[in-house]
Amino acid sequence: MLINFLGVIAGFAILIHSIIHSKQTGNIAKIKFTLLSGLCALIAIISWFLNFGWLRFFMTFLAIPTIHTIAFLFINDLALTYIDKSAGIKRYSVLSYITYLAGYIFLPDGGDTGSYAFFGLIHNNTLIEISFIISSCSFILNAIILVLQIIERIKIKKTQSF
Repeated sequence: MLINFLGVIAGFAILIHSIIHSKQTGNIAKIKFTLLSGLCALIAIISWFLNFGWLRFFMTFLAIPTIHTIAFLFINDLALTYIDKSAGIKRYSVLSYITYLAGYIFLPDGGDTGSYAFFGLIHNNTLIEISFIISSCSFILNAIILVLQIIERIKIKKTQSF
């Protein structure tokens, strides 16, 4: 649990640092996208607690959502430095937000009373399986998109150093 607490602090530190740096450099697009990534993280946290069950309990215990959120915020922060120089980074950022949120919102869970999805509103096993597939695919796509953001950032940084 200490890792989760430190992760929340690290996430806020990343967001605050990014906003301050963006204001200093005058990069308005980065400020907007940074606030949007912070909003995505906040929605994911709310979704996490409103859908809490045994799966989320064990994932929280292993700090999986904390590590994923820190990686999401950190990689987006690094990539957003070049958002005004690359349409690719803008595209990857939006896709990153969509896949990040979909992964957490569609992740089903279960408790002692059975399985459920979408804030406990869905109890149909077929829909829960579909929700799990959407969530799994979203998490995988989010990891791929985060890697693509890193690659795009490296490409832009190399071209600017010449």
